Amino acid sequence: MIPPATLSALRAVLVAAPFTPAALRDMWGVDVDDALTRNNAAPARWFLRRRASQHSASLHGASLHGAAEVPSPPGTPLAVLASLFVLAEPVDRQRLSTLLGEDLLAALVDAGLLVPADTADLQGASGAGDHTALRSVLALGAYPVPVGVPRGEAAGDDHLYLFSDFGTLVTDGPLDGGFVLGIGGAGRTLADITPRHRVDRALDLGTGCGIQALLLARHAGHVVATDVSARALDITRLNAGLEGVALGPAGEGHLELRPGSMFEPVPETFDLVVANPPFVITPQGHTETLEYRDGGAAGDGIVRTLLEGTRAHLSPDGEAVYLGNWEVGGDRTGPETWPAGDDLTVMVVERESMSPVQYAETWIRDGGVVRAGRRWETDHTAWLDDFTARDVEEITFGWIRLHRMPEPGAVSESGEGTTGAVARAPRHREVITGALGANPAGTAAYLDMRLGLLEWVERADDAELLGTAFLRSPDVVEHRHLVPGDENPTVITLDQGAGFARSFEADPALAGLVGVADGSLTLGAVVVALAHLLEVEESALTAQLLDQVRRLVPAGVLLPAGE
Repeated sequence: MIPPATLSALRAVLVAAPFTPAALRDMWGVDVDDALTRNNAAPARWFLRRRASQHSASLHGASLHGAAEVPSPPGTPLAVLASLFVLAEPVDRQRLSTLLGEDLLAALVDAGLLVPADTADLQGASGAGDHTALRSVLALGAYPVPVGVPRGEAAGDDHLYLFSDFGTLVTDGPLDGGFVLGIGGAGRTLADITPRHRVDRALDLGTGCGIQALLLARHAGHVVATDVSARALDITRLNAGLEGVALGPAGEGHLELRPGSMFEPVPETFDLVVANPPFVITPQGHTETLEYRDGGAAGDGIVRTLLEGTRAHLSPDGEAVYLGNWEVGGDRTGPETWPAGDDLTVMVVERESMSPVQYAETWIRDGGVVRAGRRWETDHTAWLDDFTARDVEEITFGWIRLHRMPEPGAVSESGEGTTGAVARAPRHREVITGALGANPAGTAAYLDMRLGLLEWVERADDAELLGTAFLRSPDVVEHRHLVPGDENPTVITLDQGAGFARSFEADPALAGLVGVADGSLTLGAVVVALAHLLEVEESALTAQLLDQVRRLVPAGVLLPAGE
């Protein structure tokens, strides 16, 4: 393992460069950066080679004409770090010594992070010359800390620096089964939807490179991270060293690493549990698997097992946040029905659905399998046979938030006390496939509010709702669609600018309620006034608006005044 002092010195170099996604984008431009997000490294390599060639030509011209200035050299810190850690390019040892200092360079070589480049690699190495060239055995990326995660005052504290294995961006051929993923789209999503209030104990199931565990360490007293992969835990140790997080059990360290699958290594309970599990649905026994994504269970068994086991590991008022895939078709029920426990709120947000053909193509390509080759055909056959045999019509990707209700008489995270047993906690599933609205406090904060409002609406009876004054969220606007010349609109919509950016169709009564929702009148008082104004029966309008309020409150369109 690399000594903590060496990792601290490396971090200082990364911060000074600065080695960040924004700086890289500024260096090689938006088009090259976009190509990298599409897993295409060729434009970035072209950029660095072209820059080196231009620099060499400028130096030659300067020597001939006595020019006083030449463009900045291709070996600037950011370019060298990008070649080494993003593009897996061999870099001249002298250039690395200039950037890192000889002591740090020697320490990284002794630790095995930097190794001599192969002869084949040297043929494409820019600036290798007659010197020894080195390459990194691990990728290194920078991840901007999401909104809501605490930041310190140290330089670079707004980013996490994370080691991982080099992936299909630079690897020719299928990935190894023990591959440890770095900063991926799913990991970013989980980080964005995780609640960030202070907790005593947090758990990261299937930590991978450690991104979730290290973010949790910023607002949890102690974090436990698990994984079945010994290599993943080793890489997490490295990343904890880069972040300066002390390792050890509670009372001795901030982050504790435990080997094992799912909840096996953790008999205790936690205030916050997160997981980006190996949820990809892979045909069992017919294709090669990757530890980081293929859980070894038939169908969506991994996600089901995770949800069924969660309550036993949540403290009262504890929360869990998961990503997952689940199957649709036949007599299957949604994941909101899987966990047991009347005191467990389950909120599911479906973000994307794929047909079996789309799903198979996505994940076969993700594994680095060459299109149209023999394995490409074989894997497709296995995946499609599996889905057909089990009557799977679609595969859905989504977010899952769970909350174990506080015990009667306890004080919840929001500071509210519970006076007795409450009704069964809500189970809610919603399909949101479009772009989210503007959420300056972060997606997690919106989901926190939504979950709390779902629980409030669930336990509030009609009398409580009628006695509540509501506020219209400031991001909500009304649109009326009229046929030219008509006075009455054919369609009225209430459109959100924040939250899930949803649009709700409204009738004149609902539009009237939302229009006067400034916190001064109770729902009951508004119903009386609207029934008189619209000349409708008060009891029927009461039933209608109560139903509509129960839908609009969790969405954040209407908020109880004083909450």
